[in-house]
Amino acid sequence: MNLKVDLTKKQQNLLEQIDIVSEDRDYSPEEIKKCVNSISEHIMNQSSKNGDLSNEMAKFNELINLLVRNEKNY
Repeated sequence: MNLKVDLTKKQQNLLEQIDIVSEDRDYSPEEIKKCVNSISEHIMNQSSKNGDLSNEMAKFNELINLLVRNEKNY
């Protein structure tokens, strides 16, 4: 999977928000898994008291699903 080519600009911006730079190259399944783990870690670091946790889950859900599907297709 090439994060620069296969992701929308919105999805690339989501990655940039959590300091993941999407490069124009093929990522290995391990690298994709690291991205998913970084996104999950970011989400879990949000507060559940003020709704940040659920907001971040909703915001990143589509991107996580896409990355997981591509990780498993290798």
